[in-house]
Amino acid sequence: MGTNKNNLYCTPQEHEYPRWDMMDVSIWKLMKDDPLTYKGDSYLYLYKDTYVKYHKNIIIQSARDADISPLLLASVAWQEAGGKPEKLKPNVLLFRQFVDFFKNNNAYSNKVSIGIIAIQIRAAAETLGIDPTTLTTSQQLQISRCLQSDDFNIKIVALHLRNLIKYDYPGADAIILSDEQLILAGARYNRGVERSKDDFINAIFMDPAAKERDYISYGLAIIKRRSRVEKLLGSD
Repeated sequence: MGTNKNNLYCTPQEHEYPRWDMMDVSIWKLMKDDPLTYKGDSYLYLYKDTYVKYHKNIIIQSARDADISPLLLASVAWQEAGGKPEKLKPNVLLFRQFVDFFKNNNAYSNKVSIGIIAIQIRAAAETLGIDPTTLTTSQQLQISRCLQSDDFNIKIVALHLRNLIKYDYPGADAIILSDEQLILAGARYNRGVERSKDDFINAIFMDPAAKERDYISYGLAIIKRRSRVEKLLGSD
């Protein structure tokens, strides 16, 4: 992750892959789902599919560099791509920085998620070995700019996922993951490390209608779409 004199953490890149915007949201939300013409949910899924396929080489390489499962990284990428317009995310950061100015801390702004594979400023800082409570507004903005570069975004998420796997399974082979490990890694990515491991594992065996199943819904979605993502990683 090279840097330049204007950014301590990376050399920001120009966007190559199209950014999800309000027009995309309109096609997704306002039009009836049609798999033939790619409207509605099919439009969103097409965006997700093409994101993973377009970035499959950097996804596979970043997973290898982080010693984690490429399937896990690609699945999180698929989950996160699309949904919220990308241009709104940096503006949310600026607003929350303004709020934090009057609180004399950065807790609220550190929770802003940036990048197509959305990751919190706080989590990105921790992954870089930085205490997030020490971040200045300038440093937050620099990290935000880096996370808008796809390569940096993917690499940071890969390293963050490795940390999440090791949080619950310190001695695990993070490349070959069981269904349980995939579910927990996804759940941690979505919900953080506050909830206990036992809560997540117990939820796996509960009735699908149980409210506790929501704890692991993100991880369950990874299992549900595994074959889809595997095909995207294997396609040319």
